[in-house]
Amino acid sequence: MNFASPAFFVFLPIVLAGYHLLRERSHKYCFLLAASWLFYMWLVPWFLGIILFTTAVDFASGLLIERAETPRRRRAWLTLSIVTNLGFLAFFKYANFVLATSLGLTGALGAHPPNWVIDVVLPLGISFHTFQGISYTLDVYRGKTPAVRGFVDFALFVAFFPQLVAGPIVRAVEFLPQMETPPRVTATQIVEGLHWFVLGLGKKVFLADRLGTDFVDPIFADPGAYDAATLRWGVLAYAAQIYCDFSGYSDLAIGCAKWFGFELPRNFNFPYLASNIADFWKRWHMSLSTWMRDYLYIALGGSRQGLLRTHFNLLATLTLCGLWHGADWKWVLWGFYNGVLLVLHRIYDQALAGRGWADRLRGTRPFRALAVPVTFLLVALGLVLVRAESWPACWLIERVMLGGSAVGRTHWLPIWVPVLVGLVAIGHLFSGLRALRCGILQLPPLLRAGAYVTTVVFVVVFGMGAGKAFIYFQF
Repeated sequence: MNFASPAFFVFLPIVLAGYHLLRERSHKYCFLLAASWLFYMWLVPWFLGIILFTTAVDFASGLLIERAETPRRRRAWLTLSIVTNLGFLAFFKYANFVLATSLGLTGALGAHPPNWVIDVVLPLGISFHTFQGISYTLDVYRGKTPAVRGFVDFALFVAFFPQLVAGPIVRAVEFLPQMETPPRVTATQIVEGLHWFVLGLGKKVFLADRLGTDFVDPIFADPGAYDAATLRWGVLAYAAQIYCDFSGYSDLAIGCAKWFGFELPRNFNFPYLASNIADFWKRWHMSLSTWMRDYLYIALGGSRQGLLRTHFNLLATLTLCGLWHGADWKWVLWGFYNGVLLVLHRIYDQALAGRGWADRLRGTRPFRALAVPVTFLLVALGLVLVRAESWPACWLIERVMLGGSAVGRTHWLPIWVPVLVGLVAIGHLFSGLRALRCGILQLPPLLRAGAYVTTVVFVVVFGMGAGKAFIYFQF
């Protein structure tokens, strides 16, 4: 069910009313769990079977890990949880990728195998709820959280519908303590929930969908037909689109959760203000970045086993991060590319560490004013890798982004494109430069109300409707 669809605007008030009218804790959570499962199975009912099975395995594994009397048994139950989650993820998301790669290699060696394809449908949000299950059993294994005793509580932690399909990835230590007693919804949460919901809806429907459908999609479909300036605007527009689409979903999820009394973790912190690639990954999809750091990078050894091993761990973590995003070699390359950038940044940072002149230089405003656009260019080059529809198209756009020319005819740039991209830049500058989560929250009530009304009007009048799914639904 799409957050921007008419069905959701019927579903949400019913669930809110039912949840708040019920008094008993068990009744409230059973109702909310049933609503979350209905939300998940809205398009494909059999998806529910997958989340039910992995939830049951993780719930049982947590209890068995806690009760196990020997380290060997604890590891066995942890392994069961990890293998189950990664097994489902591997089959549904990567089976055809592995099969296609194997057939391609076989063909390159001179054989002529049949073009087999496994007919599977990727369950919505499987990359997110499997990671939540893995983090839970790992935290129980490490003693960071006690095992959950009630199945309904644990199932609701996994399936809570606002963040179920596209995050943020919520950890047990963040969510389960909030569930001890059903949280009371404060007036502040109601108002802030409205703020984040309207902001997320505006980002998605008015900015991301408009830029994607009317400008980005045609350019990337045939980049050879466009001049260099238009191609560069296409990349800028795509950077704005994917940020508004994904952060818009996170804003909607955070807003909805507040109306139930729950607080979800922040997922974006104005990533295009990053002054280096390490800073970018601290700002972009933060719930995934910290998950990969805590459960993969550190598990591989982190930075504790020497320089070469540290660089290998960074490359491996980011490459797997790319594979998590999509079962395609372009995503693997994107992850590896970001890993290389992080390794190079680490080498550069350590070479200048402790040098007074370097610390002073890097602390100046002119240096940051140069570092931010350079970082954005590096990020944008990576985005081209995953958005281009063919390798020749990718190299064409990359060359243009680095100052090369294009052979396509000159196109007039629609005035609304720089306006919408400019709104994203203004949002970063207005809030991000002042270290505010959202500057609109600091405005007087009348100005805030005007901003919300204006956003809704733009969504209704200029929005693309409910037809486009969120980009991260496919992950």
